[in-house]
Amino acid sequence: MNLKTAIKRLNLFTQGQRLIAIICVLIAACAIAILYYTPSPLLMIPAGLILNYILFRRLIVTNKFSTIITKSLRPMLWIAISLFYIYSVYIIGKTSPLLFILSVAVSSAVYGVICYLETQPQPNLLLDNILTLLFILVSSSLASLTVVYWHWPAALVMLILWIINFLIALWWLLDFTNKPQILAALWGFVAVQIFWIASRWTVLYQLPSVPLILSQYSAIITALAYGWGGIYYHYKQRTLKKSITIEYLAVTVIVFVLLIFMNRWTGTG
Repeated sequence: MNLKTAIKRLNLFTQGQRLIAIICVLIAACAIAILYYTPSPLLMIPAGLILNYILFRRLIVTNKFSTIITKSLRPMLWIAISLFYIYSVYIIGKTSPLLFILSVAVSSAVYGVICYLETQPQPNLLLDNILTLLFILVSSSLASLTVVYWHWPAALVMLILWIINFLIALWWLLDFTNKPQILAALWGFVAVQIFWIASRWTVLYQLPSVPLILSQYSAIITALAYGWGGIYYHYKQRTLKKSITIEYLAVTVIVFVLLIFMNRWTGTG
């Protein structure tokens, strides 16, 4: 590779970063304008789809439609789930406009990070792990809110939840597993089964002065994802030791103990 080619690649990479930043700002602006100033939040769906497609149409070298959709699916799913969650918390918790805007900005920033990772040739395991846990936490909390507040049918929520958890697990496992479909499907079933049990008594935690409403189910499933995922990763990398196993299991157990004995429960349904 000569110097001219290296400079060209560096420039393209810089342009890609700028394009991601521009689309993030546009998505945030559209989300604020549509979700806050209009009575039709569903308008955000076509707006997000169009902006997301334009971004990856420019970032990816190939013009193949299926490739563009595949690479852009994870960022689009994040922005859809996170904005629906932010909007739900805004409606339920009556958060201030400033906190709403800050929440949308954070969601758009995370979207930008996911877009950046999707365009990189090598995975960033640390960021992927953090984003995976964040994805699970937000989507699981949203699932609880859709049943409790929006009154969606539990069967529909469970189906959507299985699809989301299947995709999240699949994206994470692809970095170090050859055939992750079976494990991803099993994780989806675990998430759905725990949700069905937890839906018998829905427990929500609203953090004071913070635009967050977390469900007990989301804390449980995120803790399980951290513990089981960490153990499985080290097992595949042949670095699993007794001390590592104890560490991950201990964190999971501590979360369960805190949820059961040290939190104030408020049941609904």
